[in-house]
Amino acid sequence: MDIEQLLAQRARLVDGEMPNLLMDIKPPELAAAVSYAILSKGKRIRPALVTLASEAVGGTAEKACFAAASIELIHSSSLVLDDVIDKSEKRRGRSTVHTLWGTDMALLTVQILAALSLRIAARDPRLIHAIADSLFYMGEGEAMELVEFAKDKKGYLDLAFRKTGSLFSSAAEVGALVGGGDKTQIKKLKEFGNHIGLAFQIRDDILDCISKEDDLGKPVKKDLFMGRPSIVLLDAINSGISIERMMKCNNGELMHLVSESIENAKNVAIEEIDIAKCQIESFDDSYAKTKLNEMGDYIITRSK
Repeated sequence: MDIEQLLAQRARLVDGEMPNLLMDIKPPELAAAVSYAILSKGKRIRPALVTLASEAVGGTAEKACFAAASIELIHSSSLVLDDVIDKSEKRRGRSTVHTLWGTDMALLTVQILAALSLRIAARDPRLIHAIADSLFYMGEGEAMELVEFAKDKKGYLDLAFRKTGSLFSSAAEVGALVGGGDKTQIKKLKEFGNHIGLAFQIRDDILDCISKEDDLGKPVKKDLFMGRPSIVLLDAINSGISIERMMKCNNGELMHLVSESIENAKNVAIEEIDIAKCQIESFDDSYAKTKLNEMGDYIITRSK
């Protein structure tokens, strides 16, 4: 089974946890917005990470499904909020929640999704701290982007941890917790999640420069036009290429102009995956360990 087949398989497991969550949400307009956000499926990489982390320490994917659903709901809430802040009209090729129901209802959808996540996580109170941490750090990450916090690689990685790495870290942590991992295993899987999360964000930055909107399912060159920190753009700026010059480029021209910065970003992503793999090197060989390593490779080669 390749990694995309695995993601699809684990997505079906996690999706089974979702329908009951949508009962009794009032008013119907809010229920519809929440349902739309949940059903706007991505690849479900984070919940798959939860299940694999559980298996890597001797647990099962099935018993980790509730924890995986909790993580996916946090991710869904963050996407709705991102789209409001960025004023994005498309996400995964579909209209965003705020374009269909308005900004006020979208913000309430964010709140409900986070609440549903905590309700599920409360089945095992040990998970609450990890979920709360990711919510806290992701809020910091959104604010850091707004105030142009990152000016160099160090600042960028700090931001990328909060924006993306923290939820990957929490995903691996809750998987290890429900799987019965010991303290050392939980710590190592948290670090594994953090570093593949950083690599995921770096790949997103690269795709923002090299993709077409129809392929990505959302606007491209968003980082450039919104003045958002991107490891590619920061490297290009620090090498002497001005924002103004980049903004005049179409996508093909931009790829050529910042090609060296794209290569540098790819190398940083590879470094992050190598660090991640080192975290679980001492784990017993297993199907889950193999797939965790394959997930790292997939993250830095994906096309969307």
